[in-house]
Amino acid sequence: MLKQIILIAAAMTLTGLTVAAQSTRFLPNHLAVLRAGDGALDLNLKQSPTFIDQYAPGILNDAPSLTVKIPTNGPDTLFFNGHAATEGILTLSADHRLLAFAGYGGTNLLATQGTPSLLDFKRGFCTVDAGGQIQTFFYRQHGGDDEKMNPRGVVTDGNNNFWGCGNALGTVYYNPTGAVGTVNFIEIPTTRSIKIINNVLYTTLNNADATASDLPAGIFGFADKNGAPVALPQSTSTTLQPLVRARPPYTKIAGFDMNPEATIAYTADVAAGIQKYVKSGGNWKFAYNFAIPQNIPADDNHQNGCFGLAVDFSGPAPVIFATTTEGYDGCVNSNRVVQIVDTGAQAAVITVAQAHSSSIAFRGIALTPGTP
Repeated sequence: MLKQIILIAAAMTLTGLTVAAQSTRFLPNHLAVLRAGDGALDLNLKQSPTFIDQYAPGILNDAPSLTVKIPTNGPDTLFFNGHAATEGILTLSADHRLLAFAGYGGTNLLATQGTPSLLDFKRGFCTVDAGGQIQTFFYRQHGGDDEKMNPRGVVTDGNNNFWGCGNALGTVYYNPTGAVGTVNFIEIPTTRSIKIINNVLYTTLNNADATASDLPAGIFGFADKNGAPVALPQSTSTTLQPLVRARPPYTKIAGFDMNPEATIAYTADVAAGIQKYVKSGGNWKFAYNFAIPQNIPADDNHQNGCFGLAVDFSGPAPVIFATTTEGYDGCVNSNRVVQIVDTGAQAAVITVAQAHSSSIAFRGIALTPGTP
C-alpha cells in the first residue's frame, strides 16, 4: 500500500513538472489559430472574446498547447464579430515575427451591444509576437450611421507598415509612425483576405466582392493607376490586378496562400473546400478541389467548406492547414482545424483540432511566429 502511495505521489509530481515546463512562447513549426468565443458567451451577441491558440500539426490535439488571450477591456481591447461570415483573418508578417488580425476596439467588450460593423467603434489591428506580447493600433473611426464597415484582416511587413482588407473602403495602408495616417485605396471598395508572399502583397475577392468591383473572383496583386504592378502599395490610387481567376463554382473564397515562386496557389471556398491552382506555360490553371468530410448532420450544418488557410511549402509536398465552416443554427461554430498533405487530388483530410462548443468558432489560421 505504501509503495502504491509513493508511486501515485511521484506521478503527481511528474505531472506538475510537465505542466510547469510548458512553453510560454509559440513553438516553431506549429499552428496559430484565431478563436472567437470562450465557450460561455453566445456568438449571436456578435462581439466575441478573442484568443490565439497553438496546435501541433499532424495529430489530433485535445487542447491548445498555448493560448494568448486578447484583452477585452482597457487600451489594448480588440475583438471581432465571431458570428460574421467574413471577419477573423489571421496572418503571419513578412519577416515571420508577428501574427496580426483586425477588429474593433476603443471600448470594452459588450459595453455597447449590437453588430460592431454598424457601431461607433474604432477599427484596429492587433499584433502578437512569439512571446505572446500584444500591441494594438487603431487606424480609423466608424464612418457614420449608415456605414457598415467590416475589418476583415491585416498583414504587416514587421516594420510598422500595415495593409488591411475589408469592405466600405476598408482596404487600407497604415503606418502608426508616419505622418500620412490611414491611406484608403479608394479604387478598391472591398476585399476578402490579405497576405504578403515573398515581399509582394496579395488579396482575394469572392463573387460578391468581384461583382462590386466589376472584376472576376480570385487572387489579385496590386497596381498603380496606370496598371503597373506595385509590390507593397501605399497610394490612394492603388488598383487591383487579376492573378488567379477562381474557377466556378469555387468563387465563394476567403483565405488563400501561394508558394514564394508564385507557381502554386490555394484558395478556401466557404461552401466547397480547398482549391489548387498551378501556373503552367505562363497561365494559371485549376488542378482540383479538396472536399471536406463533415461531422455535423447535413440538415443542421451551416456550410461544408473552409475559411482560413495557410500552407507550409517547405517540404516535398505542400501541407495545407485550414479552418472549416461547419456550424449549427446558421453560424460557424463547433468547427475544426484540418490538414491535408497535398500528394494529389485524393489526399486525406485529417482533423487537427475540434471546437467543442457552439459558442466557439475557429477563424483565421497561420504558422506560428518566430525570429525573422
